[in-house]
Amino acid sequence: MELSMVKSTTLLLSILSAISFSVHAADAVSSASIPKPTTENKSIDAITSATIVPESLRVTAISTGFTDSKAKKVLFVVGDPRFESSLEGFLVNSAINFFKQKGYEVEVRDLYKLKFNPVLSPETFYHAKDGFGPTPQDIVPEQKFVSQADYIIFCYPNWHDSPNAITKGYMERVFSKQFAYKDTPKGLEGMLKGKGIYTIMNAGWLGGGQGTVGDGIGKLDKVWDKYLNAYKVVDDDTAVFWGATNIGRFVNDQSPKNTDPEYKKQLEILAKVLEARLNRDFFNNK
Repeated sequence: MELSMVKSTTLLLSILSAISFSVHAADAVSSASIPKPTTENKSIDAITSATIVPESLRVTAISTGFTDSKAKKVLFVVGDPRFESSLEGFLVNSAINFFKQKGYEVEVRDLYKLKFNPVLSPETFYHAKDGFGPTPQDIVPEQKFVSQADYIIFCYPNWHDSPNAITKGYMERVFSKQFAYKDTPKGLEGMLKGKGIYTIMNAGWLGGGQGTVGDGIGKLDKVWDKYLNAYKVVDDDTAVFWGATNIGRFVNDQSPKNTDPEYKKQLEILAKVLEARLNRDFFNNK
């Protein structure tokens, strides 16, 4: 199964690199010459392509935490250093409120706020890889949240077409052997059966779509589907590795600029699209 994940990752990288035009991560710098941020800058978009949502338009959300009730539980794992102000944060908080309105319990793990350590050290490597030794103390509560959750939603901005380091490190350290998967006479077996995984990722490639495969907007749809099919291969394989189900992925490739006079309206439209995709992926595909 580990070899399968390596092959899937290699496939993803091959497909992405094979596409014949330049695409850029949402936080990629658009110029080699970057002015230093000052209070005189009218918009952070003058410095970086990242969209920062003005404070008056930000969506706030309060997690319910997990209880012993029979309510469905959603764990949000957020890897965004600007969670409170970014468009990724806008999407995540909108999704949190969506599930709360459905009566679900929500727990949010803000990895930067937690100062989560994503690095596998020589001391923790064999626990993550082989399940040897005691579970590191910082991992114990995270595995408890995963055990309680019905759904785990990974949330991060698109940097280099993959989970950013802190999110990937969470996957490697928390979803360790003897917790997420184990050896059997027939090979590795996932241990998180009955759970679903999902991804919310803000991007900035082509302006090609919002959602997953088939959710192009008529602009380079074939290329959009190539990208999202590549992600689906990896997401499916990761889910199988853990014994879970891949619910899907919401990629936002229609990021409004906060300098646009219609920015508020565009945010409202984006929130409605996200809600429609979540309804489809979680409730209408049963």
